Amino acid sequence: MMWRYLGRRPMSTLATDWWHNVGIAPKDPILSITEAFFADSSPNKINLGVGAYRDDEGKPVVLQCVRDAEAKITGCEFLESLSRQGNVKLVEESAKLAYGENSDVVKEGRFAGVQALSGTGACRLFAEFQRRFRPESQIYLPSPTWSNHHNIWRDARVPSRTYHYYDPESKGLHFGALMDDVKNAPDHSFFLLHPCAHNPTGVDPTEEQWREISHQFKVKSSQII
Repeated sequence: MMWRYLGRRPMSTLATDWWHNVGIAPKDPILSITEAFFADSSPNKINLGVGAYRDDEGKPVVLQCVRDAEAKITGCEFLESLSRQGNVKLVEESAKLAYGENSDVVKEGRFAGVQALSGTGACRLFAEFQRRFRPESQIYLPSPTWSNHHNIWRDARVPSRTYHYYDPESKGLHFGALMDDVKNAPDHSFFLLHPCAHNPTGVDPTEEQWREISHQFKVKSSQII
């Protein structure tokens, strides 16, 4: 290792002082389950902490559609950089997948989107968009939600609130309380919804409940992300 001295103090000491106020981030409670799983020596164990397809030997299962997609892009030429909205074709095809290829939203071009790096990246981009263009608004997060969602909007300096979602007694959706929270929220509020496989409960609204939720958002002119 090479050392560089500034005065009488080695560079490594200055670096240590610079990082002195940076603490260790709290552990993700979901990932902590995985850590405990690997630390457990029992041969009869199943990891139910992270939602991933696994075979009988506990190894990740790669879906055939993923392998097919990987084969298609192998050897393809990649651009050095994309436009500010990312891959335009990807955005357009994603809108067709979300709204339906024959929907009015797609046919009339009434959508806008940007390519993002996974769900975390998409939430971070939207949080910054919200802070910059709707600074008076706040975000409503389901209770509970993935712990990092709170960190994303906190770091973007966007005020957040929670809305009812999981009912511990029924172990299902607290639908009545959820709808009351939507009705009582200020108009033009933003709500974060998990479209499927709610994290961390796995509880999803029924198709009819989704229709009621959608209707109420339209009444309140609230925005869904």
